[in-house]
Amino acid sequence: MTLFGYFFLAVCLFSLYIAYRIFNKIIKKRSDIKGKSEWLEKGFMLFFISLIVISLNCITMVLSYSFFWEKAYRTLSENQYEAVVIGYKKENIATKNFPTSGRYDKPVYFPRVKYTNFKGEEVIKTLDITDDHPFAIGQILKITDNEANENANSIELDWIMLIFGCVFTGLAAFFACLLTTYIKNDTFRKRIAFSLYGALFIIVLNAGCILLMILKH
Repeated sequence: MTLFGYFFLAVCLFSLYIAYRIFNKIIKKRSDIKGKSEWLEKGFMLFFISLIVISLNCITMVLSYSFFWEKAYRTLSENQYEAVVIGYKKENIATKNFPTSGRYDKPVYFPRVKYTNFKGEEVIKTLDITDDHPFAIGQILKITDNEANENANSIELDWIMLIFGCVFTGLAAFFACLLTTYIKNDTFRKRIAFSLYGALFIIVLNAGCILLMILKH
């Protein structure tokens, strides 16, 4: 399993622990008022809470790891090269236009690039990121890479989208912290303050990663 796989697993396990603590507190409060709940109701409630907590934590942590932390680390630690786009790697992802519409496969094209490494060897790899308008064939890009990674790290990024992503992960961090603090007996005002600090921390951390990538670029 890769480092990202272990990180994702840790986030999911932590989320399940928090979800169970929230579920347990809600059940105790409901039992004091309405008595014991049915097993079906408990199961649905636990599933719904787990889904929300895992989703928020994954948006906060996994997206931050993939688009900010790992890319900033690779940008600083790896050798930088100029690469030329020579083709594309097609992948199909399941998506849908509206929440109520059916799923369909959308083709996504990851640019394949060629460069000469510090040993003088010609290397061909796929970029780690793309969008709806991938780089054109023959376009010269700045990348970082080493032999251990399967994909090359693109540092030709849409900085506006990264800033938007920084704010988005911060917003997700706010609600993730707000849910997590429910397991404690703090006042709502204190929970809001803690959640704001958590959101600010994620925003500053991710913004710092963007700044590092801009300076290296």
